Amino acid sequence: MSSLLVEELILGLMNGLLFGVLALGLNIVWGVMNVINIAHGDFVMVGSYASYWLFILYGVNPILSLLFTIPFGFALGAVTYLGLIRRVQGKPELMSLVLTFGLSTLISGSLLQLYTADQKGIRPSDLNLSSFSVLGQTIPENYLIGAIFAVLVAIVLRVFLTRTYWGKATRAVIQDRTSSLLVGINPNTVSLLSFGIGIAIAASVGSVIMLLQTISPDTASELTLISFVIVVLGGQGSPIGSIIGGIVIGVVNSVAALYVNAALTPAIGFIILVAVLVIRPQGIMGTRSR
Repeated sequence: MSSLLVEELILGLMNGLLFGVLALGLNIVWGVMNVINIAHGDFVMVGSYASYWLFILYGVNPILSLLFTIPFGFALGAVTYLGLIRRVQGKPELMSLVLTFGLSTLISGSLLQLYTADQKGIRPSDLNLSSFSVLGQTIPENYLIGAIFAVLVAIVLRVFLTRTYWGKATRAVIQDRTSSLLVGINPNTVSLLSFGIGIAIAASVGSVIMLLQTISPDTASELTLISFVIVVLGGQGSPIGSIIGGIVIGVVNSVAALYVNAALTPAIGFIILVAVLVIRPQGIMGTRSR
């Protein structure tokens, strides 16, 4: 196995973990509320721009800015749910798709008006980040930070879903909304909490993305597309499925870049997605439709 292939496998795994967490927020909202959030990537960009300006204006490290973007994302999600999303909850999915498409257009247009289409980013050297060695390969520290963040989010969410009342209530609503009503769970409260958590995760991923790449308002559509592919691949309503799907897409995209034109790399992920849907329509970890 060539050293270049080993390096791409490692980078793909690290990117895949972050991709998986990126899709977690979308998966929770989709699984609990049956709402298709086209604006998911735009909320990621809100977190990215918040972290960018906290660094530019006040010198706050993007990792430290998570102390702001996580609660801000949750509050933004709660307000969005109460003001807009709950009005289409329980309605045909097309209504939520149209509503969140309009919300996406509003957010991206506002960001474009405020910050233009110019790429913005933070250089690793500005954060005193260097590199480290894994299996003899030199890996930038920013990728390690992104992977550690993803693992921590996955662990915290796992503990929340399995050890807390509201986490168990969330799982119950995902599995069977009607039955959850019969045992005294309020699906509306769970939906509010889930949408807030989903947007908080999206905004926090936005902060970490500032360590890895430059951004512009147009980046949102790419992140939304990746998130949808991962959710469908891993299984709707399955958080662990999102992580597995993210790793698959991350590794495949990274390794494929060695052998095919960069413009064709995203198509590899879609080929895998189609294959999985043909063999297992509910996704890797999903359950069959209720």
